[in-house]
Amino acid sequence: MLSNILAFGKAWMSQIHSRRKASHRYRQKAAVHRHDTLAEIQGKDAFARRIAYLRKLDPLVFEELVLDGFKRKGCLVERGTRYSGDGGLDGKVFRDNHWIGIQCKRYKDAIQTAHVKQFGRDLSRFGLTEGYFVHTGRTPAGLRHRYGQIIILSGQELIDFLV
Repeated sequence: MLSNILAFGKAWMSQIHSRRKASHRYRQKAAVHRHDTLAEIQGKDAFARRIAYLRKLDPLVFEELVLDGFKRKGCLVERGTRYSGDGGLDGKVFRDNHWIGIQCKRYKDAIQTAHVKQFGRDLSRFGLTEGYFVHTGRTPAGLRHRYGQIIILSGQELIDFLV
């Protein structure tokens, strides 16, 4: 119970801090609009058009879109106070009484195992045991769905998650 209260406070404070910067406010608003656009894409080729749309987004807007997706699913979200670029975590979500790290990558080609391994090291550096590696590229067969404690979220699962 206490861990839930502390997590709520941490998520709330991170939201306030992230909204202080104009660049964060802009990207968070843009993510809401991009979610609406993504949901409006319909038809027999909707999957291909949605993935193509995600791949064209600003990488930081994609980050915010994913974090908003976790929030819509009922998770508490801790946003960073600055964008990490490559390396670090893009955010954290609180689920099942523990924090889970998030890494978002906007790829056009297949992801590299080295990036997933680096994310695993980043999780350890931040004292986390589990993480979501969210990306728009292709996932090699050896990395499908899970790599140790890292859950790979991509393809149709990503589209279903976001929409």
